[in-house]
Amino acid sequence: QESVISTVLKLCLKSLQEFVRLQTFNRSGFQQIQLDMEFLKSSLKEFIDDEAAISFLLKEVNNAAHERCLDPIPLEAPILDKLINAKLAKIKEQSANM
Repeated sequence: QESVISTVLKLCLKSLQEFVRLQTFNRSGFQQIQLDMEFLKSSLKEFIDDEAAISFLLKEVNNAAHERCLDPIPLEAPILDKLINAKLAKIKEQSANM
């Protein structure tokens, strides 16, 4: 099952990478892609069997957005961590209330 999920995820990320290569981003759009890829990296670990390949593809999407950005100023790592941890805490709280 993990192999099937990993294969589908790889195809989705390759498609996303191609989509990003055809777009133009401003700074906030690039930072949103950066945040989304970091969130996916932390969220998908439990569902995949080939973490290195998925991590590589997530970085490639981020790199493509960086190349297509007019003003590529990335978010700093502590800010990314804070935003991701806040979202994960919110998800955990919502699932506990159900």
